[in-house]
Amino acid sequence: MKKYFLNIILLSLIILCFGLPLASWSAFIAILVILYAIILNKTKITIKTLIISIALIFCLNLIKASLLKDTIHLGEQIYSPDDIYLEEYLPKKVAKIAKIEWAKLDSPFKAYPNNTQATNNPWAFSADSFFDSPKMTRSIENINFKNRFDMRVGVLNNAKYNYFGNNLGSSGAYYPIIFSFLLPDSFINQKLCWSGKLFIEENSEWIQYFSKEKKCIILNKNYLHNDNYIKIYALDFDKDNQLSMKVNNTKNSLFYMLCIFSALVIILLLTNLNRYDISLISLSVLCILIYMADQYYRGNYPSSFSGMPYMGRGNDGLTHYSFAREMLEALYNKNYSEWFRGGEDIFYMMPGMRYLLSISMIFFGESIFGLLIIISLTPLVIRSLLQRIFNKKWELIMLGCFFIIPIFEAFGFFQIYLAKYTIEGFGAGIAISALIAAFNYLWREDNNYKNNELIKAGFCLAIAISLRPNFLPAIAILLFSLSIYLTYTNNLIKVFPLSIGFCPILLITYHNLFFGNKFVPITNSATIGNNMRNGPNKWLECFHNFPESCNHIVNHIGVWVSYTEPWYIFILGCLIYIIFSKQLSFKNKIFAFSLISGHLVFLFYEGVARYSHGIWLASFMLTLPIIKRKVIKTYNIIR
Repeated sequence: MKKYFLNIILLSLIILCFGLPLASWSAFIAILVILYAIILNKTKITIKTLIISIALIFCLNLIKASLLKDTIHLGEQIYSPDDIYLEEYLPKKVAKIAKIEWAKLDSPFKAYPNNTQATNNPWAFSADSFFDSPKMTRSIENINFKNRFDMRVGVLNNAKYNYFGNNLGSSGAYYPIIFSFLLPDSFINQKLCWSGKLFIEENSEWIQYFSKEKKCIILNKNYLHNDNYIKIYALDFDKDNQLSMKVNNTKNSLFYMLCIFSALVIILLLTNLNRYDISLISLSVLCILIYMADQYYRGNYPSSFSGMPYMGRGNDGLTHYSFAREMLEALYNKNYSEWFRGGEDIFYMMPGMRYLLSISMIFFGESIFGLLIIISLTPLVIRSLLQRIFNKKWELIMLGCFFIIPIFEAFGFFQIYLAKYTIEGFGAGIAISALIAAFNYLWREDNNYKNNELIKAGFCLAIAISLRPNFLPAIAILLFSLSIYLTYTNNLIKVFPLSIGFCPILLITYHNLFFGNKFVPITNSATIGNNMRNGPNKWLECFHNFPESCNHIVNHIGVWVSYTEPWYIFILGCLIYIIFSKQLSFKNKIFAFSLISGHLVFLFYEGVARYSHGIWLASFMLTLPIIKRKVIKTYNIIR
């Protein structure tokens, strides 16, 4: 208990360094380092180092109180000419010009109003303000953005802004945004640089500033309103003239550097990670950055380096993010029932992602840093599995393949894929991480399981199903068979912690029963044609000599087991070998049988990478010892 308490204190110290929300790369990396230290049992907390760390945090907060006395209030909203409540709030000149600018766009999409009822705050909700009571959307310390995507404007990931027609690509339409800024009087005599369209109140009159190129002005006392704020509105309507703004704030930059320095000192004082551990962390972060760069430079997506990806229009990721924001807003307004409802009376979309993301947003704001931390812990699981199979040299070689060289990427043995799925808003990345983590806990020859390991394994399996329901057959057979095996070997007591860990999966069924008055185990979309693309009717038609149906089945299976990549067949053959081999343990046979069951799902459901990689990765890890022994035996014979 003392160990857990100290670990919580250590994590809290890092959080206090940066404050909430933890929506920056430095906070993300610092927390990731601490979690690595905790998981690897490499913390070195003493009374002396703890006192120094607490004193450091105390001094940091004193400096913050003296340096950052005032904050900037920011309002952001998707502009709609039909939003009468926002129009009432805006100055008449700003409202008039906004309507004119909107009409000039001649957009093919409809900008739905976010405000449909009378409100005192017509600005959009932001997860960044969960622990705050903002005047508008949120409070910020600094203004420095090149475009809207640097600002982490969460309302852009509302599913109703989903237009991607007219060859606009996955990034979709450029929805018009209106911003409002309240700058405290401490910004007097500071330089404001911008491009785009601004409105600044000067001597009680709204002055329009427009420039396609970067321009700068000095904020003087004439801009100061009676309430000691400089009021600015900004329009970001036109993709060809994107808004950018910067206000020099050396105090904020200085304090941010102090935050990073404090976190670094605490990490050095209270952890004892070696170069190998740091390399895993560095490579995990690098994989995230590589995919973000690839998505931006090659995929022509808006930048996600701010930590908030602009979810692809028309993709499930947009829906999951939209659900999460709406749930968090309900939680912020103490509407707990709506949070539990999760936006649907009966789940149609996979349920887990919206809950994980909304919980993550509480601490990480309008970003996915919380989810990226989860997938960044996966290399620890992979390393643990590899250490059971290979010596140090081959362990490093295989980890090199996992991070850098995509030799085995066909089986999901590639960290960048986990980053890709998570950044795009799909649940597959975390589902794969959860499945392989459970595999790591359960895959062992003996039955010397610790109760906490079994609880964690069961919980990871429940998370995996909630994110990727197609894992259900494999996991159900694994749990049932393992429970029978433990009972048969006089370890019935071990079934209970495993069951306790897995039982949260019943909350999904209970949700559907409670809100929808219907028994649906996971989702009601399991049998729709878009998901079950090769249903029983296709098989029956093929058996009755319908060539078209047979061709459809052959093409469908080819998505799961590519006919041009024989290593898929090889891994399936290894699973079958494990089941019938007399030399291998019964527990290995249980895992092999459950994974084959997981593969058979793709005879009916589409076996694309993000659906099947979890099963392929577990299959690959299970068969690695077989492959290793056969390779060594063949080498000895040849030699």
